[in-house]
Amino acid sequence: MLHLHSSAHKPVESQKLGEILETAYLITPTQLEEALREQSDKPYKKLGEIIAAKGWLKQETADFFAGKWKSLIEQTHKQPLGYYLQQAGLLDQNQIETIVSEQQEQRMWVRLGTMAVLKGWLAQTTVDYFLENLYPEEAGRSPFLKAQNERSKQFLEAV
Repeated sequence: MLHLHSSAHKPVESQKLGEILETAYLITPTQLEEALREQSDKPYKKLGEIIAAKGWLKQETADFFAGKWKSLIEQTHKQPLGYYLQQAGLLDQNQIETIVSEQQEQRMWVRLGTMAVLKGWLAQTTVDYFLENLYPEEAGRSPFLKAQNERSKQFLEAV
């Protein structure tokens, strides 16, 4: 299903935390709506705290996107993808070491993000979100993003 919403084409710099988490496919639109409703009743609570309290996301992940994400995107010197996924609390050190070990043992150079998806640790759309924003020159290599961009283009031409 093609997921078009207003924040999908909005620059990350102007997105709020909820839009970023939804665009990265870490929470659903319904979850975001529910968290925003709760926040309007409890304005002293941060959105990330509400989402984490509901168990939809780790607090560490919400904090990463609330506090670090926008500045990381702007950095010219980038770390490897695994570094960011670990910083976001989406993969732990053991998972990264498992992938690297398997790559070396099998002499398979399947990308870390792809391996994490194949193991069921991450959604492809989340990996693509990281690639699209941190390594835009690499994002075109993702078969999922290529197909999604083509569907979006066809949709917009039909409207």
